[in-house]
Parts: sequence; C-alpha cells; structure tokens
Amino acid sequence: MSILKTSARRLLLSGLSVLVLAAGGVSIALASAPSGHHGQDQFGMTKAYYAGLSTNFTYTKGYFCDTSVSSHAGSHCEVGAKWKKAPAKDFDPLYITVPLGFDRPMSMIDCPANLVCVDHPARIDMTRLEPALKPLYPQLSDAQLTKALRAFPVPAHDHFVTTTNGSKAEWWDVRVIGVTDAKVYDSIRAHKSFGYVNKLLKAKNPAVIGPIPTNLFLFFAVR
Repeated sequence: MSILKTSARRLLLSGLSVLVLAAGGVSIALASAPSGHHGQDQFGMTKAYYAGLSTNFTYTKGYFCDTSVSSHAGSHCEVGAKWKKAPAKDFDPLYITVPLGFDRPMSMIDCPANLVCVDHPARIDMTRLEPALKPLYPQLSDAQLTKALRAFPVPAHDHFVTTTNGSKAEWWDVRVIGVTDAKVYDSIRAHKSFGYVNKLLKAKNPAVIGPIPTNLFLFFAVR
C-alpha cells in the first residue's frame, strides 16, 4: 500500500475526526448478561506495550462483540460505533495503533497483516469509516469498497495498555488509534507507552487520530 498523499491524508483524518466526535455521544448501558458473539476460546500470547516496557498478553477466552451494535461481519465486530452492552461490569481500555497508508514488516508489529492473532476476530465491519478510508483505495468503486469493508481482514496493529490489572485476566475494551505517518508510527513503538500516544493526540498531531470506538472486547492477562 503506498503512502497517502497530503490531500488524501487530510481527508482521512478529517473524516475519522468526525466519527470519533460523533461516537462520543453514544449512550452506554451495562447488562448483567449481555447478548454478544463470542469467538472460540484459544490459548496463546501476543506482544504488547505498557509504560515504556515490552510485555505479553496471555489469552484464555475468545473475543466478545456486542450484537446490539449492527455489523455486517460474520464475527459481529465493528469499528466506528461504541459498544452498548459490555461482557463484564469491570474492564480496562486496550488501545491498538493501526498503520494507515504504509506497511510494517511482520517482525515489527504485534499482530501482522494477514495473520489472525490468538482470540482476535479474523474480520471486522469497517463500513462506518468508509468515507474516511476511501482515499486509501482509489482503485475501488464505491460499491466495491463497501463490499470489502463489510468483512474486512483485521488490519496489522500494536497493543498498548495503561494498567496491568495486577496481572489478572479481564475483558479489555478495544479502541483504535489510526496513524498515517511511518516515522510517527516508529516513534510510538520506540516509546512503548500509551502516555506518548496520548501526548500526540492532545497536541493534535496530524498523523494520529482517535481513539475510535468499537464493539469489540478481548480477554487476557498482562504478564
């Protein structure tokens, strides 16, 4: 995938900003036994970052996606609208940084493209982001892009948490951070901390946008 041109990047960031602001007004309703789609339970680990350190996530349950939020994907997972019913009363945020308009080698990312990480969904509905993502796929017609985004392969990403929860397993609310500049992305990985990502967001860095809500939760312990 080629690096976005300046005009396309501005359009992408503008569109994603509108989606993030709009999602902030979604009401939240917790339920003791929420309806949702669960992925198959698997056991394994992925890499992650916490407070400037490299760490690992240990997974023991399949993902959860709130089915009260509409999705075209078979996983029932989507990006661009916040969950309404969570799988548990207590949970913490998981921030995933996603490179947009450039690639990173498999050895330089926690969950590479075209490889489904343990207890992650394989595909996710991204149609709510279609206006903002269209500059990335100029070769596709509107109809082709819509079809592709309805069940899009989960993109390459890295994991960031702001707590270890005492190394106890729990559900984590997935929030997406899009990054459109390769140098900025590499700097984020070098700092290994969401605190640095948040600093870029507060400074309104033009290459960093989010957090973008999802209806997806992952279950793991930070080791």
